[in-house]
Amino acid sequence: IMVTISNKGAARRRNGRIKLVAASAILLLLILIGFYLLHWFTSSVLSSSGSSSSLDTGGIKGSPQSKQRILQSLTTLNELIQLSPDDTKKESIFLSTATKECIPGRDDHGKEINPTTHRKRECLRHVPLGKHISTGSDLEERMRLQRPRIGIMIAPGYISTTIARWIGRALKQTGKSIHMDIEILTTAHVPVYGYGKSHGYSKLIRVVILPLPLAVNDAYYYSMNDLAETNNDKGINDNDGSSFVIQNLDAILDETKLKYTAKPSSQTVASITKLLLRWHCRLSHVAAHTAELTLTLDNIIKHPTDTLETILTFVWRQDWEWEGHNHNENKIEERELYPKIWNGAAEDFVESEDGSLQPLLNQLSLLLQDSILSSSSADATMFGDVMQQSFANEMTKSKDLTSWPCPSFWDGVDNLDSGAAYKIANEMTPNCSDGDPFARCTVNKDRCEVKKDAMCK
Repeated sequence: IMVTISNKGAARRRNGRIKLVAASAILLLLILIGFYLLHWFTSSVLSSSGSSSSLDTGGIKGSPQSKQRILQSLTTLNELIQLSPDDTKKESIFLSTATKECIPGRDDHGKEINPTTHRKRECLRHVPLGKHISTGSDLEERMRLQRPRIGIMIAPGYISTTIARWIGRALKQTGKSIHMDIEILTTAHVPVYGYGKSHGYSKLIRVVILPLPLAVNDAYYYSMNDLAETNNDKGINDNDGSSFVIQNLDAILDETKLKYTAKPSSQTVASITKLLLRWHCRLSHVAAHTAELTLTLDNIIKHPTDTLETILTFVWRQDWEWEGHNHNENKIEERELYPKIWNGAAEDFVESEDGSLQPLLNQLSLLLQDSILSSSSADATMFGDVMQQSFANEMTKSKDLTSWPCPSFWDGVDNLDSGAAYKIANEMTPNCSDGDPFARCTVNKDRCEVKKDAMCK
């Protein structure tokens, strides 16, 4: 009897342990299921509301998917129309030249030698007095009139114009907050050859639209719809310099312009490709000695806040070289504070209505839907083949964009024609004028460009 009772007790204890293990297993399974559901909710549901770890979604009123789709389209376009499929080194050289910059405190502290002067490289930040300010005036009066001149350099196009307007608004807003007055000049005209005392800019911001097929197409539609034949037609002796600045920064590409503008001819595609390469050739020479920041389209779209913080830090860095005197005394200690200040200002601006990138994305969407850039039709094939051949010819002609001076904007462009290439070349020529209070044309090549003479030197 005692043995029977003992066996029954052991069995009950075994059953209890089994039930406890089973309950623990069920509880653990429920916990795992709960963690899985929580992970699914945060990664799927919350991400659909607009959060993204790879993109800065600030400044976008719509969903981040539109931003992602455009970036993917840019990548696809780059693969569809390669600049130099048989020699990828040429494309790398072009990209390096198109993004060359000169950042004070970084590029002028190294061992690089200026290829023109054969001296240590400098990123000059000259603040000119201008011809309209008498050097004999009272110092206080001169200081009141003298302002740093910031050039936003853009090739003709709706995309670059929209970006320039975005940058200009940010600079004006932040300038007011620190009580700093600057002159902002948005232009496609390249600076004249020479240093800061010749071209009249304190710092330059170059906007680079890539892939190149997108820049060519954008320049074409812009020239056919919103680029008038006004600049440089006065000649070099009676121009006050105001016509070298883009007056209409509100030009917008819409479906009507895209639909009713004839497709570019092969000659026009070839000419615009050459002009864009020559424009970058000129700007890369300026980056050898003048403070110049380069911004690429994909970086602006991906990281608008970081890009804007870089712009503000570059522009508002208190390192001006004032002609005739020095404004920088007692301001050195402020420099270390700027990155912290501009991070917050950049975030606030990008999140504001003025800082929205939605207008840029809207115009990009239209351009990327154009049949020339989005299909394998006969027009698209012609566009790609002609652009590749023009790219190869121009790289050879300019010695891979290193020749000085760069090839003339008028070389290969009919200056009697009023078509797209003529308008774009006219818009890119140097801001060379005897009447300009800041630019000083010391190199005859620039005067030849204004006269639309590709042969004179």
